[in-house]
Amino acid sequence: LIQNNKKVIVLEKYPQIGGNTTRAGGPMNAAEPDWQKQFKALPGEKQSLKKLAVTPIEHIDPEYRADFKKLQEQIQAYLASGENYLFDSTLLHEIQTYLGGKRIDLNGNEIHGNYSLVNELVNNVLDSVKWLTDLGVKFDRSQVTMPVGALWRRGHKPVEPMGYAFIHVLGDWVKAHGATILTDTRAEHFLFKNGKIAGIIAKNSAGSKVIVHANNVIMTSGGFGANTPMVKKYNTYWKHIDDDIATTNSPAITGDGIRLGQEAGADLVGMGFIQLMPVSDPKTGEIFTGIQTPPENFIMVNQKGKRFVNEFAERDTLAKAAIANGGLFYLIADDKMKDTAYNTSQAAIDAQVKAGTLFKADTLADLAKQIHMDPGTLITTIKKYNSYVDAGKDPDFGKSAFNLKCEQGPFYATPRKPAIHHTMGGLKINTNAQVIAKNGNVIPSLYAAGEVAGGIHAGNRLGGNSLADIFTFGRIAADSICKKDASADVTSGASQN
Repeated sequence: LIQNNKKVIVLEKYPQIGGNTTRAGGPMNAAEPDWQKQFKALPGEKQSLKKLAVTPIEHIDPEYRADFKKLQEQIQAYLASGENYLFDSTLLHEIQTYLGGKRIDLNGNEIHGNYSLVNELVNNVLDSVKWLTDLGVKFDRSQVTMPVGALWRRGHKPVEPMGYAFIHVLGDWVKAHGATILTDTRAEHFLFKNGKIAGIIAKNSAGSKVIVHANNVIMTSGGFGANTPMVKKYNTYWKHIDDDIATTNSPAITGDGIRLGQEAGADLVGMGFIQLMPVSDPKTGEIFTGIQTPPENFIMVNQKGKRFVNEFAERDTLAKAAIANGGLFYLIADDKMKDTAYNTSQAAIDAQVKAGTLFKADTLADLAKQIHMDPGTLITTIKKYNSYVDAGKDPDFGKSAFNLKCEQGPFYATPRKPAIHHTMGGLKINTNAQVIAKNGNVIPSLYAAGEVAGGIHAGNRLGGNSLADIFTFGRIAADSICKKDASADVTSGASQN
């Protein structure tokens, strides 16, 4: 918007901008085949492609079938070439987003991502990467990676740690280019004029009313993952959610945007589907304590020291398997994990060992004793896993891709437990990021982007697709306003997630 000479006012209910994006640590998904071709395929990745190549078209929902057929042709051409680079395409990203989100809830209701929204995402996200780069975000082009549950290596990882890499660049840029940022200012109601949205009525930390007049409002307030009662109210996917379940979310993410949207008559979509982050800290819900390395490089073991799942699977699959194994489990890796870990350093590792959030030992036997499991069981598990890495095939759980073996001490174990992470549902939007009312009409002047909007990720979000979503549909919302009204003044909502 600023780049198109629009006046921008940002309302942030917390003292600092950023919301959950500041906490994001995984890479941002975007298919970029010309870049990805410089990396070799991992053992198991071609097998995943072969499965897609022979999947019957009847297993795919009708609106996706034409694209799926084109993808199968792409895959068959790649496999026939005999090449061994990392294959990717926007079609693969689209189909994995669709299949990764296709789910059935406890009531037997099936959901999958809205084709138009998913297609819009995958075909515009690489432009979002380029846009961020132009603004000053530095991406590590020396590696392609993925977070837990991403299904494929297409992650663009910033050089700087966590979501700070995005927030400080964007925050500094908008301040330098004339935006007004009102922190400690919570949007409470829409301002209406002649039945149409004309701004926001907010309240600051002193309790004073703040009224912002605006021709257009973009809501980027996140979901409701830090509001456990609201999660329990809407949940139709998990059999049980504890009252004291931890969350990875900022305390700011309490569903404000959902409430505001309903005030304007917005329709909701997919609200019953809640994503649990399987690899969260058992006490705090934080993600980036202990080992956080791509799933091709760690082993998940239960409290008895046995593997129990394909570590490369979707997040809901991992969380369900963890819950079935008592909730608490461990990520196991060796010293080589430091070369691929997210946002870590030797000093950080040492601090976590001292704090007890990470266990370290020179031998697997000593590591097993520290985490109260039978040494022989853990040693056998790791030895068997290493043999699967050598063979490039996992006969036990069908792990989809392998890279590093666990064989070089010191060895590490991180305790993990599922926590509330992402709320799939939200305000119904179209491909212009316009919010849709219950009667099916567009709500004039109202836009939504990110987790506050529903319809893209359906029942389960791929790791790395949230950053892709917020920056892509945030830009789409702004572009829609610029196309609609060259003189629009704009208010942006609270925490971007």
